[in-house]
Formats: sequence, structure tokens, C-alpha cells
Amino acid sequence: MKRSKPLQTEDQAYRYALWLLNRRAHSRGEMIGKLKRRDLPFELQGKVLARLEAKRFIDDRQFTEIFIRSKRSQNWGPRKIELALLQKKVPRELVQRSLGTDFTRDQEKEQARELLSRQRARFMGQKEKKPGDRKRRAFDFLARKGYSLEAARLAVLEIFRYNPELP
Repeated sequence: MKRSKPLQTEDQAYRYALWLLNRRAHSRGEMIGKLKRRDLPFELQGKVLARLEAKRFIDDRQFTEIFIRSKRSQNWGPRKIELALLQKKVPRELVQRSLGTDFTRDQEKEQARELLSRQRARFMGQKEKKPGDRKRRAFDFLARKGYSLEAARLAVLEIFRYNPELP
């Protein structure tokens, strides 16, 4: 694996950080990791991060809000969003606070139900080898998307309930 050359000055590190931020937004924790990998001394890391935060190029709260909005539009559930944010080294307290305000339990249940209702035909088109296979696959689908077990269970019950009027 090719090793990147170490950063030696604050200006080099600052330009490198701006280059990274030009490509995509980063959390403070991600930026620390990237600067460490380039062997930047700890005291210079602090200076570079302070400059970036002063100019609001790095803002974990804004990063978290944008990330949550983006992933909600892709039908991710709160558990999957939380895990992704933690992998991006956003502080756990900020993640939980943001998810608590942006993703209530009722909203989670409603989004899971809407997603499953749009995907219902996909599950109905698959032949069941055993009774309940469709429901299990639908439940697994929602769980992989990051919805709570309660939200997934309620959505499956509502979308796949028995309707005697159907042939």
C-alpha cells in the first residue's frame, strides 16, 4: 500500500484539509483521523481544526443534520443512520440528540410502513416456500434498513394483514 507523505507544516495540513472538505463534508473526528494518518503532530492538528471550525468548514451538528436528512430520503432507519454517523466519528451524544429530534418513534413507524407499502409488490411477487416467508423477508428488509424491531413488526402486520375481500 502506498504511504502518503507526512504533513510537516500547519499550512500544508490546512490546505490538505481544505482539499478533503472540497471533495465532501467531514466530521471533526474523521478529519482528526485523516490528519493523524499523515503524521501531523498533535499540536498542529489542534491549530488546523481550530481554523477550520472558526470558519465553520467543520461543524459536527450541521454535518449530522444534513447526513440524517440525506439518509432519511434514502429510506434509512434510525439505527442504520446512527451506526453510520458513529463510524464517521460523530460524538454519540450529538447523534442521539439529533436522531431524537429528527426521528420520533411515530415518524419511524410511519416511514417503515410507507416504505413497505411501496415495496409490497416485490414481496408478493416472490413465491412462498413456507407459510410466512413473505412476512419474514419483509421484516428482514426493514431491519436491514435500520428500523427498530417494533416499527418493522407493526409495518409488516399492517401491510400484510389478511383481507377477505381479495380473491
